[in-house]
Amino acid sequence: MVGVLVKRFPKLSETFILNEILGLEAKGQKLHVFALEPPSDEVVNPAVARVKAPVEQIDRGNGWTIARTLFGNPLGFVRGAGAALREFGLRDGPAVAQAFMLSSRMRRAGIAHLHAHFADRPAAIARVACAISGVPFSISAHAKDIYLEDAQRLKSRLRAAKFTVTCTGHNAIHLRQLEPSARVHRLYHGVDTLGLPARGAPGGSLPPLILSVGRLRPKKGFDTLVEACGELARNGQKFRCIIAGYGPEEGRLRELIGRHGLGERIHLAGKLPHESVLALMAQASAFALPCRVEPDGDRDGIPNVLLEAMAVGAPVVSTRISGIPELISDGDNGLLVAPDDPGGMANAIQRILGNERLAKDIAARGQRTVLDRFSLDGDIGALNRLLEDAINPSAPRARVGYVLKGFPRLSESFIANEIRLLEQMGLSMHIFAIKPGDTLGAQALSEISTPITYVPGTTSLSKTTLVRWLTQNLSQFIGPSLRLLARRPASFLRVLARAVAMTRRYRETASQTPRYAFIKEFLQAAYIADRSMTLRGVTHLHGHFCHGATTVTQFVSELTGRRFSFTAHAKDIYEPSLNPGDLLNRKFAAARFAVTCTGANHAHLKEKGVDCCQLHTIYHGLDTSLFSPSRHAATTKAPLILTVGRYVEKKGFLNLISACAILAKRGLSFQCRIVGEEGDAGPAMRELIAQEGLQDIVVLTPPAAQRELREIYAQATVFALPCLITDSGDRDGIPNVLAEAMAMQLPVVTTGVSGIPELVHDRITGRLVPPNNAGALADTLEEIITASTDERRALGVAARAIIEERFDSHKTTTRLKSLFDGALLEASR
Repeated sequence: MVGVLVKRFPKLSETFILNEILGLEAKGQKLHVFALEPPSDEVVNPAVARVKAPVEQIDRGNGWTIARTLFGNPLGFVRGAGAALREFGLRDGPAVAQAFMLSSRMRRAGIAHLHAHFADRPAAIARVACAISGVPFSISAHAKDIYLEDAQRLKSRLRAAKFTVTCTGHNAIHLRQLEPSARVHRLYHGVDTLGLPARGAPGGSLPPLILSVGRLRPKKGFDTLVEACGELARNGQKFRCIIAGYGPEEGRLRELIGRHGLGERIHLAGKLPHESVLALMAQASAFALPCRVEPDGDRDGIPNVLLEAMAVGAPVVSTRISGIPELISDGDNGLLVAPDDPGGMANAIQRILGNERLAKDIAARGQRTVLDRFSLDGDIGALNRLLEDAINPSAPRARVGYVLKGFPRLSESFIANEIRLLEQMGLSMHIFAIKPGDTLGAQALSEISTPITYVPGTTSLSKTTLVRWLTQNLSQFIGPSLRLLARRPASFLRVLARAVAMTRRYRETASQTPRYAFIKEFLQAAYIADRSMTLRGVTHLHGHFCHGATTVTQFVSELTGRRFSFTAHAKDIYEPSLNPGDLLNRKFAAARFAVTCTGANHAHLKEKGVDCCQLHTIYHGLDTSLFSPSRHAATTKAPLILTVGRYVEKKGFLNLISACAILAKRGLSFQCRIVGEEGDAGPAMRELIAQEGLQDIVVLTPPAAQRELREIYAQATVFALPCLITDSGDRDGIPNVLAEAMAMQLPVVTTGVSGIPELVHDRITGRLVPPNNAGALADTLEEIITASTDERRALGVAARAIIEERFDSHKTTTRLKSLFDGALLEASR
């Protein structure tokens, strides 16, 4: 049985805890709720009646409770006393006594794991009680309990907890940075979407309703809303406003309402039953919550009332703080403004009240967001799995070990998206990253809860000897290697011998230095193999990119006796130097299955004699809810040609710059923006821009994270990506940025290389031009730029349609999930 420790239960402002309890019980989890304080609300959410778990209040305890523990469980007493000194010192005797009392009640109830809500006092008491009883505990961290708590005590609790869950990616990143060894999982609070009221009429002859809900506390920013209502009134906007909630700010808000002469327009409704709040949401013309970060750091995470308002179909306006941008994408499923900006809040509300089409669009997208990503079933399943694993450590859940060269990387956002969706579909995973990712890709860490193990970093093998490299790096791998040798000596020696043989077998010529990279990859594989066997439950391995990462994955497979699979992408297939000789064929032959991202790749591999009987073509999926047609009007004065990608030869950016020079000479007015990471082609691109005098027309800008990139797409007139095949054979498969632009209903111009024609059908879903042909590219770009808005829109609509039909990530990832399910089932037999 799982114990759930809370401050009070039930509590009207903590619906997320009630929803979690109901969700876990629906999954079959047996719970026992312990409350540190008695309930204080007169109004109770009717859903409390559905809770099956007993609810027990823990008294403060006394000296007798502690004495009984001393004589009845002396070892537990010593452990508990040590934990109590670390948590409370001599400053909080009642909390210590309450922890001892909780331990006694846990033992009586048969609790096998304790889950504490809030990382401050409840987590501290849980830590002491569990030290006494010897059962593990976990933490659910929320908002002010993270940012107002003493950092050293919080770090200590994070280390001691079996795991920690938190309700926003913003929080997860903060906690992981605070304590890197903590096992932190981002699990969003879900809302119970069953039984929500239907969207009602906006109030008949009454003025439009602006609604806000929450505790009347400074961090909610209700004073900003009152100021915004004052501006709306001065602008002649008709409205009525209801603020439902109670708290210490009530007096100040009443004074502010009176000062602005808004007593007839703004009603402070006080504490309302939950069903009344939902009914108001269903009638609201706009739901506004102008949250802020307080000077002491207090803030909301993702307020549950935003989720509920979006779920019932109310258009929402909020602020860009904490985890709110993880829920609301400005202009897509809601509107975001800066905190403490009454003018910005008033303008956003007025946009909704004055534009029925905009209001309906963002409300519909908001509702879809909640149903897709924040329903009660979503992350409750992940929490339930974590609790099950904590209760039954001897029977770990079957997991897929994802072996990646680096994670997270902005240029490989499709991998992060794949992992996020597989999580949502219930697949249990563990990531093994050979290298860290990049800063812009780090946003992905806020969107997944899968744990990550990083392989120790190494120095470069180039321009050094193997002996010198081993001297510098072997110490990091010797422990795992020796443990693995002791555990599986035959496998270890066999794989080591094969790695050594590969250093000579796969060098380019007989006279060249052996390819010692295989030795490094063997040691990395030994580290992952040791870690995966320690973790237990990892019964299948999957590598991304079929050169280095899959070499490591295959070594791990042979070291542990577990099957493996891999995904083949682009240059890892086509560049012979990455998989010399028969190495690629051997990988395909050994794998349980393999996946590739285009039909062109599949055909190429078959031509090369690869055994394709277990090769599956699954397109990289795209989050079509994030990349969806923008309702923003482009703000650039001249038409904007946009392209996105790393500055490397295969992207064809030099041809694009040459095409821009042709267009400029024709007198066409336009701008070109190339967004991407620096690469080998960067210097040549800058030289060509200067040579052609295009400094005021072609602009190179740094890479952007996915949500920022979406806003960049929204400003473009046309998207151009003139891909080509390099002399080495390197090429793209189906570039993700091309699919993103098409999902945004941008007309695209690209080339017919590799898998691109599977996505872009000339003159139907986009335009295809020959590679390395700047003249043809210029002609086509001019044709699109000078076309009518309706003509461009027709291409964009068709582009979006093919993305939704064939490249929606929910559809593509479902196919991949079925392959993993089959592999895990086979491994369990």
